[in-house]
Amino acid sequence: MAAVGNQFKKPTSGSLGQVKEQEMADEEQLELSMKQLNLLHIKCRELRTTIQRMLEAIPNNSTAEEVYECFVKSVAAASAQIKDFSTLYNSEESRMVLDHAKKSRDANPKGIKPWRAKDHPDWLDLAQ
Repeated sequence: MAAVGNQFKKPTSGSLGQVKEQEMADEEQLELSMKQLNLLHIKCRELRTTIQRMLEAIPNNSTAEEVYECFVKSVAAASAQIKDFSTLYNSEESRMVLDHAKKSRDANPKGIKPWRAKDHPDWLDLAQ
């Protein structure tokens, strides 16, 4: 096979700074994307316990009116939580991150290691 002469250009001293800036921007974008996905994952995991929290909010030995009031409050809280997740999931930033991940997975489907929460015990910490 014949190699194309300019296929692998070495960066000149002037463009070296631009390459480093591009790498830094790419790395920052990846970190922001990871934070977005982590937040989305946390919100999704919180939805798994929505019904349980709704039922726990209802007092055991109380009047029908108290049960109804507690149930209405817990339904409103659950609705707000679902709306919050939906807004985050349908945001432009989440769409861009998920589309980029899909393109990357389609381009290189091999070697993708499944993510497991047990491998990352501090995944729920948003302060990272």
